[in-house]
Amino acid sequence: MKLKASLSKIKEMKERIEELKMTLQNSEIRIEYLEANEDRQIEQLHHLQNQVRNKYHVMGEAVA
Repeated sequence: MKLKASLSKIKEMKERIEELKMTLQNSEIRIEYLEANEDRQIEQLHHLQNQVRNKYHVMGEAVA
């Protein structure tokens, strides 16, 4: 009876380990997505900053 209980517990633990592996894998994928999204947003920010700089430069030339 003890052996059967131990085998049952081992089976439960293996299932839990698989669940945790899937959760970890999903979390790693989510992190990769968020990092890629962050990089894209930084690129967009730099592009917009350059547009603003160019606008102020053109406005300064028009006034001068």
